[in-house]
Amino acid sequence: MTSLEENRRKTRSDLSGSKGKQKGTRAQSAVPSASTSPFDLLGSVGEEVDSGPATVISNGNASAKRIGPYNNNFRSSVLAPRGISFKLAQDFTSPWQHFESAAPKGNAASYYDGHYPGIKELWLDADEGFLADVVQEYQYMHNTRCCEAEFAAYVKEHLVKGTKRYLPTDPQVARHFRSVRMLELVSKPQEPTWKVPPIVHPAMHAETYDFDIRPDCAYWLSHAGFNPNYASLISLRVRLIDLHGISCPYLFTEFKRDGKSTSTVENQLATVASLALLNRFHLRLDRIAKAASTWLKIKDPEEIKMYGITFEGIAYAVWCVTPEMPAESEWNGCSLTRIAHGNCTSRPDLRRLVGWINEIHRWGLTRHAQSCQDDIKLCLRDEDNDLEVSELLEQLEDP
Repeated sequence: MTSLEENRRKTRSDLSGSKGKQKGTRAQSAVPSASTSPFDLLGSVGEEVDSGPATVISNGNASAKRIGPYNNNFRSSVLAPRGISFKLAQDFTSPWQHFESAAPKGNAASYYDGHYPGIKELWLDADEGFLADVVQEYQYMHNTRCCEAEFAAYVKEHLVKGTKRYLPTDPQVARHFRSVRMLELVSKPQEPTWKVPPIVHPAMHAETYDFDIRPDCAYWLSHAGFNPNYASLISLRVRLIDLHGISCPYLFTEFKRDGKSTSTVENQLATVASLALLNRFHLRLDRIAKAASTWLKIKDPEEIKMYGITFEGIAYAVWCVTPEMPAESEWNGCSLTRIAHGNCTSRPDLRRLVGWINEIHRWGLTRHAQSCQDDIKLCLRDEDNDLEVSELLEQLEDP
């Protein structure tokens, strides 16, 4: 054998050994040791794995890993340290008992449209034809195992509907509050009007989380009720999405295909609802400071709340999100209480859901809007003595 042939054979042998070592290394790294963290098993950004996924955020040469709502430890390491918890109502009530309002007579959609004109697309009527159609479609989607997008698209078209939208400067818009539905709206936390819920239990292990989440569907108040000349002042007190002319959200909905992801959809709702509620809470604290008063002396503290609806396949749940009352006027977390639930293939359950959706919208357009309005009014009046507050805000009456 020549020297050249010996060198070639040696080179092939070295390459073969090198490949074998590489395969062995990869195979070994795929088996987690007892000390392996769930975060070490991530394959890609946002990938869901049984051990509990996380989101990998790249920052130059360094990378940080943050937990997400779909992670098994999200409640214990993100929500719980911030005082965000889940509860079940002891006694389920009707929406009219909950809101202490009168049930509509006759056609519900016509009743609400008569009292709150200009947004007729928003209201639902639980007549037998409508209920039969919805039940039939839900049975089809469930039995044929339709994807999550099919369920979400149907709900957005028939249950949590949108209304006609106008630019904030459109002269044809009447000067009163309207409900504006936004889908997956980007609204990143920012100081001082869209703060991240703080840690209220420092003794608990807490993961860093930025609360940058896009709700599947959210209802905000339009700024048609405000004088547009003062929009810049209003933005000093509440989160104003100036491009859309909206602020003061009141209802969020989240979707998943089936009950296997119950904790995920609830975590998503808790994330966005707690963010909105915290900042509604701080608006009330600003009013308290201006009035040199205390929490209990402020009118209607029970109006400081948010609502949410989660849809998982054929199942739904209605949630009321309220702040934990503190010993002093400080944020102490919040609780999500499930106040109703049902099955969209059941006509009685579906009829109740229609009632909840309509009444939440009525509350948002009246008592919630009026409460936010009054708080903003007092804060702005004390900051600008030359401001004609009567020109700034249009009074809303709850019939």
